[in-house]
Amino acid sequence: MQGNWKVTVKSKSAAFQQRFVVQGAIIGNGVHAGTPGTTANVIGQQWSISIQNNPGTGWQASGTQIKFPTVIGGNYSFDILSDDAGGDNDFNDLILTCSTPIAINSFVIYGNVTLYSGACVFNPCRRFPYVIDTYYGLEKAIKNPSLHDWIKKYYPERIPPIIVDPNPPDPPYFQPMVFDLTEEATQPKTILKYSQKPIEEKKKSSKVDNEADSQFDAANFKLISSSQNKLAQQAKLTTDKIGMVKAIDQLFYHCFTDAGSNLPLTFEEYDRTAAEISGGPYTGEGNRRLLGNAITDMNGNYIFKFSFDMTFPGLEDSSDIASGENVNTVMYPDVIVKVVNYSPFKVLYESAPFYNIPNLKRIDLCIPESSIHTTSACFNGNLIGGLGNVFLGGNQNTAGSTSTAALRRYGASNYLESTGKISVNSPLAGFTVECAAWYGIIDIGGCMYDESKPLNQNNIVWYTLEIRRSGTPTWISISENYKHPKHQFLNVSGYIGTDVGPFYPNPGGALNGSIPAYINIQREVHLGDPNLDWINYNLDRYMQLHTQLYDVIAGVRTPGKFYLRVRGYDSAGVHVAGATDLIALYIHNDGLKFQMTTPGFNDPSIVDAGCGLYRLTDLDMKKPINFSFEARDPYGFVDNYALTMGRCPGTPLNLTSNIEATFTVNSPGVHKFPGGQNASNVHDKDNPLSACPGYRGTQDDYSIAGLKYVEIAPPVVGDGWIKPGEYFTVYSFGLTANQRVTNGYNSGVSGTYHASSQILMERLNP
Repeated sequence: MQGNWKVTVKSKSAAFQQRFVVQGAIIGNGVHAGTPGTTANVIGQQWSISIQNNPGTGWQASGTQIKFPTVIGGNYSFDILSDDAGGDNDFNDLILTCSTPIAINSFVIYGNVTLYSGACVFNPCRRFPYVIDTYYGLEKAIKNPSLHDWIKKYYPERIPPIIVDPNPPDPPYFQPMVFDLTEEATQPKTILKYSQKPIEEKKKSSKVDNEADSQFDAANFKLISSSQNKLAQQAKLTTDKIGMVKAIDQLFYHCFTDAGSNLPLTFEEYDRTAAEISGGPYTGEGNRRLLGNAITDMNGNYIFKFSFDMTFPGLEDSSDIASGENVNTVMYPDVIVKVVNYSPFKVLYESAPFYNIPNLKRIDLCIPESSIHTTSACFNGNLIGGLGNVFLGGNQNTAGSTSTAALRRYGASNYLESTGKISVNSPLAGFTVECAAWYGIIDIGGCMYDESKPLNQNNIVWYTLEIRRSGTPTWISISENYKHPKHQFLNVSGYIGTDVGPFYPNPGGALNGSIPAYINIQREVHLGDPNLDWINYNLDRYMQLHTQLYDVIAGVRTPGKFYLRVRGYDSAGVHVAGATDLIALYIHNDGLKFQMTTPGFNDPSIVDAGCGLYRLTDLDMKKPINFSFEARDPYGFVDNYALTMGRCPGTPLNLTSNIEATFTVNSPGVHKFPGGQNASNVHDKDNPLSACPGYRGTQDDYSIAGLKYVEIAPPVVGDGWIKPGEYFTVYSFGLTANQRVTNGYNSGVSGTYHASSQILMERLNP
């Protein structure tokens, strides 16, 4: 909740005890009785409210839903409905009504949040302007000629490059691309001018008893005018824009949607840049001001209130004040909505601006599910249920066995082998791959609270994680710092989350003060304590494993198979029966052995002019070019590699090589070496012992653990390097490769490794 509200118990229809708890406010904090008519006047910038019930085993949080606000008299008002532990699912056990006076400088935004997936190119919630907010949407849009031209004109820097960095950094979020065909961004903000009523008239204005008084209550003002800048443009759809709308409409495919439950939303006020106001594309580079945060309910509904300080620049008293008047000016703001992660801090999703927000506005949000990775409640789930976006099936390894059968985790169309290699076949992951290794930072998620059981049967209070390399006897306790955000602190500047661990508890049992352990926050959110308001987003994630910390031997990064073990303990430090899980991970942060030397001639009689230019006589025309290359992984995780050679002018030329008898001519002047991939390097659910044999690239193809020497020359009979009638020729060489590695979120293979070079030849008369 934000700002000042009066909270009143509207009704109670339950046998269990009821109450509500306010936390984080300046005035109104504490426990309030669930008796109809109970009222709390709450004052604060950002605070939380929790409805709780006591079924006889202690106070616990009730399920809650919110209804959208309405205008009643001079107030905004909405209800919070709740459902207690009785199991009737009627959401009428305790109903609260929240009301606040309508003020000229306060704004209430509300709406529903849905998560969308599927073949969605444009955001399904936005029309005029249209918005692309995923890389998938961009990739699909640029295949349409009309949209490609528009993007090239307004967002040329967003056209994907042809050459990909082998290890590109993950972008913090996809900056939305706005197709503002009706020029909404160029429209001026609505300006409202108010004059204060005389004191006598203010006294006549009715107000709800006990409401916190505000000098900007609408009852104290009279609207003089509502205007816009005289330069306001009339939105017109020209013929080319109508064609663009038709092209966009063809890309509004059916989307899958789900409720955006328990999502933290961050709101910012956005000031358009001068270029945007003048008709330029949305850049997101305008000034911003944090307005606050809200959280959606179980259905994805939200309500957010914010106010403008009348002394804030741009909202000062108007200079157009007649004698004896006191005129105040309010300008409708532009608002951006974001979803952020706090551990570590990064923006997961950011909307395009919603322009000219009036004092009460419904904004329904569609957020790409691929950006959010939402959390579901756990029912009889495994302790290790997923790695990143990859669901793991199979039975929980409660015995902590390292046997082949216990480590094989097949399910949900994904196959984690006993070797630790992963094959992802489920579309829910957002990618598919066969026989990949793990690398980078891996999100570990699973069920440490079983929703099918009552609180008193969910006994995991602490958990530990351990890792060891296969073939070594010693388990290493994981003691990486892990944080998760609490809703009560989201508005605190610089907040990056609250520690989940490691702590060194000493309650007894196995936890003796020397073992790093972590708090089971999945359980804490069910305790009903307002201080334990952990954000539900990613609640099933309980560790971000930095694999680079564990794969070094004697200072050398060494890939290999590791065992990861998770165990749960109760409040007395005793291991909870069945609370063990163990999986195998093949960790590989070493990258490919990848390089190509510069091609050249070994014959010293050929004139080397420098800068890759050789001057050839007629006697030199058939002497060999040589170079070396490699694209290999000694651990067997090469996905593919390709070596190509091009010629300019693009006329064909017969060539011979020590690695191929004749070249395959794909197109004039372009030659392709055999390259490599292993089609049999796949999982085999029917015969797991033969699954994922691996592929080492050039090391397998040429039986060389290093550079492969290449020698190329024209045949004895036929043209030489420079054909008759030509005087200058360029030969280019390219080497590309990919490695099968994943962190559970990427495409399943590395970015493309790329090397290129060229040799220039000039004809000299003998």
